[in-house]
Amino acid sequence: MAFNSGSPFSLGDQEKSDPEIQSTGSGNGGSSGVLGWLSYEIFRKDMLDRKLESHHITGIAFSGAVGIGLFSTSGEIIALGGPVGTLLAFIFASLVVFSVMRCLAEMVSVRPVTAPLIDFPHTFVDEALGFTVGFMYWLANCMSMVTLTIAAAMFTQYWQSSFNMTVATLVLLLALFLMNACGVQLYGRMEWVFKWLKIALLIGLCILMILIRAGVGPGKVDSKFEISPGYSPTGFFADRYQAAIPGTGGRILAVWTCTTTATFQFMGGEMVLVTAGEAKRPMRDLPIAARYMYLLPISFYLVAILFVGLNVNYLDPRIYHTHVAYDVGARLEGIQTAARSPFVIVIVNAGIKALPGFLDACFLFSALTAANTALYVSSRTLFTLAQRSTITAIRSTVGRTNNGHTPLAAIIVSFLPGALAFLAAKSREDAFRQPIYFFGHLYNGPVLCIYAAECLAFLRFLAAIKYYKWTINRDGPVYRNRHYRAHWQPVWAILGLVLCTLLMVFSGWTAIYDLCARSPGVDRRDAIEDVVASYLGPFLFFTILITYKLVKRTRIRTMRDMSDVWFVRDASETEDDVPKKDKPRNRFYEFLSWVK
Repeated sequence: MAFNSGSPFSLGDQEKSDPEIQSTGSGNGGSSGVLGWLSYEIFRKDMLDRKLESHHITGIAFSGAVGIGLFSTSGEIIALGGPVGTLLAFIFASLVVFSVMRCLAEMVSVRPVTAPLIDFPHTFVDEALGFTVGFMYWLANCMSMVTLTIAAAMFTQYWQSSFNMTVATLVLLLALFLMNACGVQLYGRMEWVFKWLKIALLIGLCILMILIRAGVGPGKVDSKFEISPGYSPTGFFADRYQAAIPGTGGRILAVWTCTTTATFQFMGGEMVLVTAGEAKRPMRDLPIAARYMYLLPISFYLVAILFVGLNVNYLDPRIYHTHVAYDVGARLEGIQTAARSPFVIVIVNAGIKALPGFLDACFLFSALTAANTALYVSSRTLFTLAQRSTITAIRSTVGRTNNGHTPLAAIIVSFLPGALAFLAAKSREDAFRQPIYFFGHLYNGPVLCIYAAECLAFLRFLAAIKYYKWTINRDGPVYRNRHYRAHWQPVWAILGLVLCTLLMVFSGWTAIYDLCARSPGVDRRDAIEDVVASYLGPFLFFTILITYKLVKRTRIRTMRDMSDVWFVRDASETEDDVPKKDKPRNRFYEFLSWVK
């Protein structure tokens, strides 16, 4: 699959019929066979439905950004770096997302086009990079769906450990498909409800952590708010407090390792841009949503990890520790459930008996809805790639929608990797986590590459603006009032590019260290699997990029290629939908208008 040569990602493109498909009377390139007839009758439309309001857009992005990382994976980070090291790691991870989103927010305010994540590297860097970003973003979100489905199935074991994991996985996957197969307007309303339920959950947990710290509950709070004494591949226990790499250097390496894991939890803010093809008023809503949406989960994550860190002891054996084999009835009963969440551990220590089961249900809901958003994002990304494909068979099937303008073919194709979740259905204890770890890295690695590509595209975007300074003036009043002008650029773009590159290159350093140093408690096979999981995503990214360039013989865009990319307008929008430039905007009220 490859792009049509020089195809722009304009907002109106999806509303144009494919003349090659229309002229044949079927979707099979002129074939009058059964498959061609079904393709035309069932998938006869070639455009998405513009029904998403601003609150639907942010609901989709927020629901996708808040999964299980804060509730479950944060325990693993706390065990490795301590509460202080974890807080530092969360701050560094938030800087990565903050840097990238400031770049995306400004570019989308100038070019609010369909599939912005693909368009920006395609327009400002290279066609090959645009295609690679699109394909790997589709694959990454498919893997995210698999990871979150496994996690949701994992939480069903809290109430009954004998519950059939295969049945749970099957039910969850069917729920994902049905939620995505409905019309986009109903889907947007569901995501809006999911957003507020997750906000209520996060606020409730933060308040509860404050109350427990203040002494609520019959139990005693066991806390140890400090940074770990160094780096240990298995974390620390009260009876195993020796670091493999002690001292300041070990602490720095521990925080860096925590940052690579924490970055996964902060990803997802860019999902707001995937809704461009179905946004009712993209020129008005997308720039504002891109500016503010990611700040909400970042703020909640930083506050929540601070409060839970004030209440939890990172030496507690109930917290999940990497490379430690757990047996039911030994160190931790029910390790594969919410019992390993630091929030649940704090609540249990406080003696509040009614909440752990309820929180497990909340965590299951959070994982399922995040997987639901991952399927939505992957299907829309694939739909855009298919519409830009040079292969008629792909355009006439995956690049089409049904009569309700729902891309069912793209949803089905993106749903198929969900079968990988069954690989973990019969796994138990520590083995159960391995598929989550592997598929999670297949999301984390490619998205880091995509973030780096978007920062690179922004640097080229700035260079092009300077080149066409008489056409578009970034320092002029029209640009400042009509578009979003991010302060301290290109500092944020360079910072994002450097951090994403470093996190990508050194994401597997711990596995390499464990493999070379033969760290005690770390199995050699596990270390090899960790190395493969860490670098498989970036390897695929650059393999596809190089292959596409060699086959299609694409070239890096020159400044002259960007003469007509500055003024994008969707004919479906009126003047009232476009940001005004006659009076300054109140940032506070603008933020409140988005939060709804």
